[in-house]
Amino acid sequence: MDELAQKVLGLINTRSDAHIPEEKFTYSDSLSQYIDIDFSEHEAKEHWKNICQTLEELENKLGKKVNLYLAIVDYFTGANKVINSPVLVEIKVLRETEEMAMQDSLTGAFNRRYMDIYLRKEINRCNRYEKSFSVMILDIDDFKKINDTYGHVVGDTILSEISAIFKSTIREEDVFCRYGGEEFLIIMPETTAEKAVCLYQRIKEKLLESDIHKRFGVTVSAGTARFRPNKDNLVNLIRYADISLYKAKAQGKNRVVNYEG
Repeated sequence: MDELAQKVLGLINTRSDAHIPEEKFTYSDSLSQYIDIDFSEHEAKEHWKNICQTLEELENKLGKKVNLYLAIVDYFTGANKVINSPVLVEIKVLRETEEMAMQDSLTGAFNRRYMDIYLRKEINRCNRYEKSFSVMILDIDDFKKINDTYGHVVGDTILSEISAIFKSTIREEDVFCRYGGEEFLIIMPETTAEKAVCLYQRIKEKLLESDIHKRFGVTVSAGTARFRPNKDNLVNLIRYADISLYKAKAQGKNRVVNYEG
């Protein structure tokens, strides 16, 4: 990591609400935490160099430390007018707004609309930077039978409690969505097929120890698929995961199958 990268990482982690591990730092991804425009790695590096200079100039004028957000806003919208119509984004505020508008009220998962938006953005990012990610579709086994036996109130309770298990198991960077009915989808950035399967195994272990499994016998099946940059698209990726889920069901349920096409 060069000197500028160390400086930028230090500023992000000490002067804003964002936090980026050293091993995951890139100039472009770190800048996307604050401004909703895609830059190449070279462009982002130049912007960060100028942002650091702007920060120093502001601190010299004001005689005190300045928040990183202020320096970024000043750089992009100040006298130099780096871009004509900037859309600046404070990631914390954006996430809170998205959660209110795009969260499923019963499960706390993001809804289908947010899932589609996030997947398209992740696909564009991965195609541009030759990166990969995985998705996992999870389906509660025999959920109709559970509803028919115990009623929809119990069904809703199961949906809520199993969602809590999913959310407590995934990483902070993973995105948990309600795909529809009793189906859920997890988006796992920069995750291999093997790690996606490992996540399912952790979810399964927690579920089998849970009260809803002991009381109602609830289990979950899953299918995973890995996005290959500049080879796959959104439709195929979901179809691959769906095919894998169908195979998991056909093989006896309560298991995961990874797509190997």
